[in-house]
Amino acid sequence: MNRWEFIKASTFLGCSTAVLGADSISCSKRTQTKPADTGTQPKNYRISTASGAVKIMPEDILPESDTVTFGIAGNETECFQIVIRPETTVERVSVTVNDLVSGSNRISGHTWHQVGYVYISTFAGHPVPADVSGKLSGWYPDPLLTRDHAHLIENWSNSIWVTVHAPAGTPAGTYQGTVELEIGPHTETIHIEATVYGFSIPAVPSLPSLFSLALEYLAKVYPGLPTAIRKNWLDFLAERRIMPTDLYIDLQGPDGAYRITPEEYVHYNGQTNGFVIYPITVTWEDRNAPAEVLIQRFEENRRYIDAIIASGAAAGGKGVFYGFDENEPEHFDTMKAVHAHIKSRYPDIPIATTSMHIQSLAQLEAVHVDILVLHITDGIYNNPFADQLRAAGKKVWGYISLQPYHPMPNWRIENALIETRVLLSAMAYHERFDGFLYWGVNQYNKGQWETPRPISRNTPLKLDMSITTPTEEYKWLHGDGLLIYPGTDGPLSSIRMENIRKGLEEYEYYKLVEAKLGKNATLELAAQVAQSMSAYTRDVQEYLKHKASLAAKLG
Repeated sequence: MNRWEFIKASTFLGCSTAVLGADSISCSKRTQTKPADTGTQPKNYRISTASGAVKIMPEDILPESDTVTFGIAGNETECFQIVIRPETTVERVSVTVNDLVSGSNRISGHTWHQVGYVYISTFAGHPVPADVSGKLSGWYPDPLLTRDHAHLIENWSNSIWVTVHAPAGTPAGTYQGTVELEIGPHTETIHIEATVYGFSIPAVPSLPSLFSLALEYLAKVYPGLPTAIRKNWLDFLAERRIMPTDLYIDLQGPDGAYRITPEEYVHYNGQTNGFVIYPITVTWEDRNAPAEVLIQRFEENRRYIDAIIASGAAAGGKGVFYGFDENEPEHFDTMKAVHAHIKSRYPDIPIATTSMHIQSLAQLEAVHVDILVLHITDGIYNNPFADQLRAAGKKVWGYISLQPYHPMPNWRIENALIETRVLLSAMAYHERFDGFLYWGVNQYNKGQWETPRPISRNTPLKLDMSITTPTEEYKWLHGDGLLIYPGTDGPLSSIRMENIRKGLEEYEYYKLVEAKLGKNATLELAAQVAQSMSAYTRDVQEYLKHKASLAAKLG
């Protein structure tokens, strides 16, 4: 399916209602109920709406629409886009997002951002040319920028990204509201209709995860890492169901001063599920270090480790030891010695590693690993092997990096956003992931290896920041390890990061259905949109209708 087919799917094949998860829709253009627009100048723009699961390129022309309809559970967020395409540049558009109301019940606190753009210079050298067929150099949507007023670029489809959050326990019902746009002399009203389901997703994620926050790069962007900015970053991740944790922090190096404290892990434990107590190896080269060196370093950090364990944050397997990233067979002897030492000190704390070369239960037990994190590419993660390990009491997680490539999902800049949501919801459930790992959310070593400057409010939409891996070999790789942008006061999200949050939230639908209908029945339901790592829906509308059908089973 090409990008235009995605867009048509998200707007229900050209109807004037963008459907984000409702059970039924109307294809008629809504009659405006606001007073007649008194602007005397002709309108030289068109307005459309789209799901947050659709990537809107500047050149995309969508069907006109003025209504957004979606379904949402308690403790869930939903995102949608208002797309304005003007014939001339518009310097200032006022955006007001009003409350959603159902009788005496009200949902408030909605936010809006404007989608910004990063420049992509080339896809030449991509390992799978078919993945990027037809994709040209130019400006690609990704960062979500904070602005006082929206700014519209001439003859571009400019997206205003609206986020709605329904608190846990929000009464079920149909909620209605509006977004008001002041475009020159004209007032435009976007009508919102939200169906709030009669259930809430749990506060603590059912799917454990490790997304690495590089504290080293935060300290480079924000010298000294001021307390308020640090807290904004940690809060941001926790709000997206991810524990702030650094998989590769050198506790004895300069970035060790910024380590996550035991108190912080305890604070965020009620919103998240998974963190690294201690990274056994810090760098790629550490994998080749003598076992004695790694054991000595471990012992030198025992005070920090003991404080975390004593805090209770690691209880229930939430805290793990992690290391020997993507190990090779030549590392197994060192792993065996180091892990045996760690187990002698902390027998109940799981040890996790990523590996493409551990291929049997005997190998896994020999190196004292409890959680094997397998790449989903090329059949490395496969259920017969994973189930064999699980039967022996082990956990098997999935992960992605710069790989995999089509037809498997990823969230590089060229990938469709719907892939992200399917990966972390239906696919994660159907493939029985015990958790999910990603190597970096803020790897600020792109472009020319320069540390980026913090992005200020009202910055130009065409961002002066690279997300491209700065080597000739990987000049085609954009967005790998970078999902969050550095704002002046803290993190700025991306459309990819918000779809990661959506996938983690929507995974909970399957767990709730499982509690009601059982595991086998729920696996069959997940297979309706994700049959395997490479066979899954890329149709936004199909996915959202499926989500609504899950909600109906929980009603």
